[in-house]
Amino acid sequence: MIVSFIPFVVQAAGPIMHVALGERWLALYAPQYTEDEKKLFLLGTVFPDIRYLGVIKRSQSHFKGVTLAKVYESNSPFQRGMLFHSFVDEYREKFVRNSTVEKQFVEVPRHLQGTFLKLVEDQIVHDRQDWAKFRMFLSSIPEEEKIYGIDIQSLTQWHTGLTVYFTTLPSFILTQVSLFDRGILTLDAPTVKLWSTLLPRYATDPKMQKYVDELFLSFEKTLTRKSA
Repeated sequence: MIVSFIPFVVQAAGPIMHVALGERWLALYAPQYTEDEKKLFLLGTVFPDIRYLGVIKRSQSHFKGVTLAKVYESNSPFQRGMLFHSFVDEYREKFVRNSTVEKQFVEVPRHLQGTFLKLVEDQIVHDRQDWAKFRMFLSSIPEEEKIYGIDIQSLTQWHTGLTVYFTTLPSFILTQVSLFDRGILTLDAPTVKLWSTLLPRYATDPKMQKYVDELFLSFEKTLTRKSA
C-alpha cells in the first residue's frame, strides 16, 4: 500500500519534517558534502521508519539519547542521517509536550491527536519547499539500505511510497483512500474521510502555521548553539 509508511507513533516526526530539518543540519554541519553524500544523509533521515512496513525491528533503526555530537561523530553520511532521525524524534517530542497545540484538535480523539499533528506539520511544510531534488534522490536504492537484509521489493515499495508522499499533499492521499471507503493502519475509514477535510483546514490556520514556525526556529537555535 502506498500510504502504509505514514508514521503512526505519537512521538515520531513525519517524513517531510525529517527531511526539512535534515536539510538545515546539512547547511550548518556539512556544507562541504557532495550531492551523493547529501542524498545518503537525507535518505538516512527517513529510512528508520521503513519499520512500518514490518521488515525491520525498531531497535535496529532507532537509537535513544542521540545528541548532535553523536550525529556529527559518525563517519558515514547515511548513518549520520539515521542518528539524526532519532535526535529529531526526541527533540520534537519534547517540543510538542511543552506546547498546547494538540488541544486545538477538538474533532480528533485524544489518542489520535499526536498522529494528526504530524500530518498537519507535514502538510504545512510540504507546501513551503520544492521537493524535486529529494524525489530524485529516491529514484535509486543505495547499498547502505540493502545491508539491513530487507528484500528489494520492500525497499522499492518504501521508495515509491515516499516519492508519492513528497509529490502530493497528505490530505490528497487521504482523500484518494477515502474514495474507496478504506482505512489506513490504525485509522478506520470514517476517520480517514474526516481527516481528509480537517487536514487542509488546520494546515492553513495561522495558529498552526505559527506553531510550525516556532518549531523550526527552536530547532535552528539548537543547531546553532551546539555548533558554536
